[in-house]
Amino acid sequence: MPTKIQIILVPYDSGQRNLRMGAGPEHFVHNGLTQVLESDGAEVYVETIEAQSDFRAEVQTQFGLYGSLAEHIAEARRNGRFPLVLSGNCGATLGAIAGADAERLGVIWFDSHGEFNTPETTTSGFLDGMGIAVATGQCWTMLAASIPNFRPIPGSSFLLVGGHDFDSGERERLEEAGVVVVDANAIAQSGVRKALDSAMSAGAEEIHLHLDLDVLNPTEAPANGFVTENAGLSVSELSEAIAVIKEKLNITSATIASFDPAYDTQGKTLRAALKLIKQVIGTG
Repeated sequence: MPTKIQIILVPYDSGQRNLRMGAGPEHFVHNGLTQVLESDGAEVYVETIEAQSDFRAEVQTQFGLYGSLAEHIAEARRNGRFPLVLSGNCGATLGAIAGADAERLGVIWFDSHGEFNTPETTTSGFLDGMGIAVATGQCWTMLAASIPNFRPIPGSSFLLVGGHDFDSGERERLEEAGVVVVDANAIAQSGVRKALDSAMSAGAEEIHLHLDLDVLNPTEAPANGFVTENAGLSVSELSEAIAVIKEKLNITSATIASFDPAYDTQGKTLRAALKLIKQVIGTG
């Protein structure tokens, strides 16, 4: 386990602080995350990224947050700390990619959705459905370039795991861009290890692990209001997937995103997420 962990909170959803999934990051910290990591002997540091403007506009505010995040991640790495990003929205991984500033960075992205819409293809207008498309240079190129040290990375550097709720044409666009997709159906049919073994590339020197908690089946761990009922990975499947990844690849940073505590009335998702975070970073 890393001896020093930098928890970086981005408590915003669509530019709004502490609303909906923006409430998730602080909920983790207020409900035992620091203690869970410290129990393994780590030094844990916590900081919060705040929007710089009083005016909240989804696109402008989010990209501003990701720019600040990139700088904080770069500093954490210089200080020998493992960056753990807790974010309302998945787009925080754009800041994580920029902050890593690594030549051969791979991204393993767990999500129930494809995250490959663009302003031209989206029907919801939701910026946070475009994360992988932005990261691979498909859209929002000027704003992405405003993130310090950001540069698009090839689709082939991405592995999307657990998807089952793709918008029209989204799966095809992912594959055209070179993104490797291991969907929930493939895992159900062949098992976690077999599905991932053939998909993981050994070429990446570092891995950023992105975990959108809506990849979990909501009957076991409800994460937010965007999940599909009775679909998704079980907690045990996700835990096995993390174990398989760690056998082969070096996880050097992580994002945990899209947790709305209002949907977790029994605390099941919180408890599962704390165990999974410990597993990602440590020996759990």
